[in-house]
Parts: sequence; structure tokens; C-alpha cells
Amino acid sequence: MRQALHIFRKDARRFAYEICVMAAITAAFAWSATRGDPFGTWASYLRFAVGVLPFSWWYVIALLIHEEALTGDRRFWITRPYSRWSLLGAKALFVVAFMSVPLTIAQCVILAAAGFHPLDYLPNLLWVQTILAGVILLPALAFASLTRTLVQFIITILGTVAGLITLSVLMSGTGHGYLTHQILVSPGLAWTAGLFGNLLIAVPALAVFLTQWGTRRRVLAVSVGLAALVLPEFGAGSAIRSMGVSVQSRMFGQRGVDAVTVTLRADEVTPDTVAANDGIGLAPRLRVAGIAPGNTISPEIVELTFERAGGERWSTGWTQVISSEADVFQKDPTPDGTFAWWQRVVVDSGFYRRARGAPVTIRGSAYIMVNMRRGFDLSYGRTTGVTGNGRCTVSAVAMTQMTSADCVAAFHAPFNTVEYLRDAPQTVRLISYWDSPLPAEWSMSPLFTQSGATGRGGRFLFLRYEPRAYVRRDFKVQGVRLP
Repeated sequence: MRQALHIFRKDARRFAYEICVMAAITAAFAWSATRGDPFGTWASYLRFAVGVLPFSWWYVIALLIHEEALTGDRRFWITRPYSRWSLLGAKALFVVAFMSVPLTIAQCVILAAAGFHPLDYLPNLLWVQTILAGVILLPALAFASLTRTLVQFIITILGTVAGLITLSVLMSGTGHGYLTHQILVSPGLAWTAGLFGNLLIAVPALAVFLTQWGTRRRVLAVSVGLAALVLPEFGAGSAIRSMGVSVQSRMFGQRGVDAVTVTLRADEVTPDTVAANDGIGLAPRLRVAGIAPGNTISPEIVELTFERAGGERWSTGWTQVISSEADVFQKDPTPDGTFAWWQRVVVDSGFYRRARGAPVTIRGSAYIMVNMRRGFDLSYGRTTGVTGNGRCTVSAVAMTQMTSADCVAAFHAPFNTVEYLRDAPQTVRLISYWDSPLPAEWSMSPLFTQSGATGRGGRFLFLRYEPRAYVRRDFKVQGVRLP
């Protein structure tokens, strides 16, 4: 412990100038974020600070690690000798003291200036620091541990980025890879793709750094990092879906939604309106019934299997719910408690030709999010609290005939989309969907601000859709004749 503190004090004196520069940039970030001017002069300072601060961290981390480089066998810290644990503790303490802690203080200042109590958001602040460490700080530590100079550090980063781009392009053509499966994952499970992407950065970086720190063998460290990076790519899609489905099913359960069913009629399979380049486009009309009053549904992922009389089968695999002709999110409950959409399916051309002349059986499964819909009007000239400890203020826009709803929330966007109704042009719907169970969305600033506008005297309706259940429903229909 004493040796670690000695190394820490030595590094603090050695990089005192760089520490002051980082502190100044962090202070500028906090100051500009508390000005309450998201589109004016202070926004330029804020964007500058947010863009420069991570680069300053990477630069100082490179200098910090290179001070006792982990490459070569003629380093001063080896002959001294320094304990590896003391060295690790000193470097970690430096990063926490001069990077993580100042950012946390700045975020607390920003929250307090906006009227939020920072102590109420400790889990959110800790989660942001976790993402910061995994996605920004750990990669810098890994690159620095493999290099001796700043030039090597930069060249290694550029080479790694080029290699990852090439790998993603090659793997996307084979149907594997994180980028491919991120596109296929359903909207309700998108948070799992983001979390998996963060792990895909943090785990290889941590593996490289710890291997190099423990063995000082660059070839071994790079091999371990590549294995930790490439191997998960082949199971990314199934891992993302399995994790999301498991978590959401455990969180929301199925109680109270036993009446929800999914059906398909034999005569409701039509040609798809969008041409398919690699097969035959079909559109089965899937129907969800038994939706309780006040609830809406959002189909997430679906799997359809077509079976001929002779036993030959063709399956879509788990794929995103998508329709060529309709929105697949039920925003408003229907009086009859049903919801239907035309599911787009691209069937293999050979199977389609063999199955077209005779009846086929379609088996299917669908994961569905059942949401509780809550809505309330935002009053003119007043500040109204909204879901997630956010608030919205409706006021007139200076020197215009417009009315604006300005919303702010901590660590999560106050709403996701703004919808202007055609049949009610003076009504603006601010729609907030449940996004994820994670404590915070990653952002340097803890505040998220959004605005919506309408003509003077317009109505602002805030809609919140919160999950009530996450269910799987299976269905089967026989005697289907493909069009």
C-alpha cells in the first residue's frame, strides 16, 4: 500500500500540468451545461468540452502507463523492483482520482443546478462510471500497455479500428457478427444489443490489459484480446435475444394477460407489397386478441415455419416483427381488444415453388410486450412532472405564434418521439416508450432535454407506455395455400 501511494504521488507530480488541463476541461463542461442554453453560445462550449475530454483522458493514460511501460525487460520499475500490485493500484487510483471523480462531481453540479438532488441518483451515477470505465478508460489502458511511445499508441489504435471495420464487413456477409444481429434484434430488445456492444469493448480490453500486466508478453496479450473479441461475434445474435427475453420475462411475468392469443387465418397470406431480392415476399396477417382495456401491445420477435405435406420445412428463424403496410406498435387501445399487422416474410424461392401447389401448415411463435398506456395533458404556463422524474414546461416561443413543450429528465430521455396527428393538427403527442431496465443511458451529461412545438393554443398530450408483461404465444394454422 505504501509503495502504491508513493507511485501515485510521483505520477501526480509528474503529470501535474496534464491534471490541471483535464480539470479545466471538466469544469468548462460543467459550467457550460448549467447555462440553460441548449442552442446558443454555451452549447458550443459544451460540445467542445464533451468532444475533447475523452481524448485528454486517453492522452494522459498513455503517458501514465508509459511511465512504467509494460513492454521490454529493461524497465526501471522491474529492476527497482516495483510490485505489480502496487503498480496496478497506483495507476488505478490515478485514473479514479483525476478522471472518474472529477466527472462525477461535474455531473452532480449539473443535476443540482437543474433542480435534481444528486444523492437520489447514486445508482445512475455509478452506472455511468461503469460504462465510462469499460468503454473509454479500459481500451486506453489496453492500448497503452502494449506500446512504449505515444506514436506507437496512436498507430495501434488506428490499426485496431481498421481491423475491426474489416472484420465487421467480412462477418456481416456470412450472417455472423454483432453488427448484423444488432440490425435484426427487435426494438424492445435493443437495450441488450447496446449492453452487449459495451461488453464487446470492455471484456477484450480488460483481458489484454490484465494479461500484459501479469505476463508482459505482447503476443499472448494480443491473442487473448482477439479471442475475447472475435469468438463472441459468432453467438452475438442468440446471446442478445436470449438475454433480453430472459430478463424481460422475469421482470414483467405473465400474470393478468393469459387471455392474449396470436392467430393466423388460412386465407390471410398475401404477396408482400415490397419486392424481395433474394426470395419470394409474403405477408401473413397475424392477429393478437384478448388485449385488456387500457393496455396496448408491441410484437417484438417472431418465428414462422412453413411445412409441406411431405414433411419438408422452411423456417424464418427468429426475426424482427416488421410490416410493409402498418405500424407494429399499437399506440392506442382498440375497443375490441385486438391488433393485427402484415408480417413481412421472404421465403426461399425453391421451397416456395415446391409448396405453392398444395396446402401447407404454418407454425409460429411470437414474443409480445404488453404495455400499460398512460396519458395526460401538459398545461400551458405550468411545469408538469412526467415519468422518470422528468418535467415538461409548456410556454410560448418568443416572437412567434408557436407554443413549445420543453422537457428535461435525468439519465434518460424524457420521451422518444414527437407525433403530429393529421386529423388533429393542433395536437402534439410526446410519446415515451420504456427503453431498458438499465439505470442510465450513456452520456457525458446527466441531463436529457427535448422539445416539441405546435401552433398557439395547441394541445400537448404526453403518452407513456410501460411494460406490464412479456409473453410468448404459439400458434398453428393448416390448409394454407401460398399465393
